[in-house]
Amino acid sequence: MKKVLILNALIWGAVILITSSLVGNHEKSEIIIGLLAVAFAVQNGFTYAFLKDKGTP
Repeated sequence: MKKVLILNALIWGAVILITSSLVGNHEKSEIIIGLLAVAFAVQNGFTYAFLKDKGTP
């Protein structure tokens, strides 16, 4: 289960870094990066709950 969560965090980290470099000068870049961070937290929580219910070691 930890491997899935770590892989998920690495993928989201890469997405956030790439997006921040692409929209760095945009006036709404802080909002976009904030939304991505919230999306990561929600998706990570759902993944954890799903794997915990499934009983994945």
